[in-house]
Amino acid sequence: MEKRTEQGAGDIRGVVGSSPRMRFELGPDSRVFVDLRATGLLRAVGHDPALSARPEPATIDLDDGQVALRFPVADIEPLGDMSEPDRRKLLANLRGADVLYAARFPTVEVRARYEGTVESGELRGQLVVRGQPREVAMSLRTTRQWDILVAVGAWEGTLSELGVKPFKALFGALQLKDWIRLRIEARLRAPATE
Repeated sequence: MEKRTEQGAGDIRGVVGSSPRMRFELGPDSRVFVDLRATGLLRAVGHDPALSARPEPATIDLDDGQVALRFPVADIEPLGDMSEPDRRKLLANLRGADVLYAARFPTVEVRARYEGTVESGELRGQLVVRGQPREVAMSLRTTRQWDILVAVGAWEGTLSELGVKPFKALFGALQLKDWIRLRIEARLRAPATE
């Protein structure tokens, strides 16, 4: 453990400054993208829905490896061209009792442990959806953009694994496959020295 911390400290000095700590502020432009696959009529018109979620502000301290993030369900937004009535229907379904049940579970949470260096590593832990923890793991890679570190990674699985029922309407003519990909784009900045 001590060796990993020393390696990480050397990495961070070369990347963002002279601080020996691996503590970062999660930037407000950080995102999680949710890719879904359509079937039925949605697939015929080439429409695979995608969503975007922003985490609440957080400090991520990689010295202890713990990562805790929260995503308000009310802030999840569809991406791409969509009519306003379709957008409202999608959000009502997403926030409703059959999918994320925002009235009862207003946030999706990540409770995970990161192991690795500033440049790359693995995030392994729980994604809490509808109040139930689900095991997830993903590799992360980081690049530098001026004074910001951009960490990217992806997890692919099924909606059922996350306790979410695939959307279905019009007797199955409009529906989602039981598939999901979560893509992380975390923008991290070293905080001002204490």
